Formats: sequence, C-alpha cells, structure tokens
Amino acid sequence: MATTSAPNAAPNVETLSKPLDGLTEAEIRIGFGGGELAIHRAEPGILLSGTFEDGVTERSAGAGRIQLQPRTVAWPMVVCAPLHWDVGISAEIPVDLRLDTGANRSVVDLGALRIRRLELHTGASETIVHLPQTGITAVRVECGFASVTLHVPAGVAALIRGKMAIGATEVDETRFPREPDGWRSPDYETAVNRVYLEIDGGFGSVRVA
Repeated sequence: MATTSAPNAAPNVETLSKPLDGLTEAEIRIGFGGGELAIHRAEPGILLSGTFEDGVTERSAGAGRIQLQPRTVAWPMVVCAPLHWDVGISAEIPVDLRLDTGANRSVVDLGALRIRRLELHTGASETIVHLPQTGITAVRVECGFASVTLHVPAGVAALIRGKMAIGATEVDETRFPREPDGWRSPDYETAVNRVYLEIDGGFGSVRVA
C-alpha cells in the first residue's frame, strides 16, 4: 500500500554517520527526488554524515562504496512540504560522486573536497554546484528540463565540451575563451588545478561561471 504523509505532519528525520576507518578513496552515489538537497564538507574523520527527512536507505557495494536513496518511494504521495537532506562528505580522501536527482533544488558545495569525478543526472530541477578548489576533476552533466549552475573557483582552469540540445549554454568567456568545439582556459594543459566538463542536456540551461 502506498505511504502518504498527512497534511501538517512533521517528517521523520534520520541521521547517519560513517567514519573513514582508514579508507583511502570512496565512491558515493546519492539518489534524491522532490525537495532540497545540500552537500558540503563533513567533519574530520567522517566519510559520510547527514540528516534525512523521511528516512534514508544505505546500500554498500564494498569498502567505501555507498549508495543513498529515500527509504520510501510512494505513489501516489501527498507531501505537505519539500523534504530536506543535508549531507556531509569527507574532504580527506579522493571521492567519486554521482548525483541522481529529480524535481528538487540542490546546493552542492564541493569547494573543499577532493572530487575525482562528479556525475550529475538531473531532471526538472535547479542545481548549483561549487566545484573543487584543488586537484583534477572530471565532471559530466546530464540534464533534462533543468537549470544547472557550475561555479569554477578562481585559479582553477577548465575545458568545457558539449551543450544543451534546445536549451541555453552560458559560459564565462572572459575566463574560458570559446574554441571550435567548446571552451578552454588558456592555461588548461599546464594548470595544477583544473576541471574537465562534459555537458549533455535537453530543454533547460547550463551556466558555467
């Protein structure tokens, strides 16, 4: 039977905290539908932590390989207010991060993190991502009718490929000059800190600043 939330009912909030326990790398996948998702730096010694309205299901595919998704998927579902997830991820080890999001608003602050690869798959949503300040990061964005803003920190070079099929792709060309098949920082090949960004989108908009 489908689970429903009565009007004005306070959502159940679950907490989760997983220590690093000597890990040297990690792979984290987060699935989240309607609501608000915030991602930021975790406390020292913690691989992953957070608070999850309406609960969370954790799956593991081995040491440091974690998948999170809502505990219940109900249809039809009555929700009186958007759900909120607040997630911390370790900045102490390299992490591959995948986000699968639906009709939500996400603020993803990876500035202090060591993200090797970020995959963002999103639908009708608004997503703001602050990319890492150090290291080499590969980013792939696949979006439908979505608004995605990617902030590249000062001092980080970028190579940008791809575009929206029908929507808009807006790139700060003072930092990332246009070339025949995309945009590139003049110092991309020699930069210690850099981002390789692939965009594959539909009707929405992607902004790189």
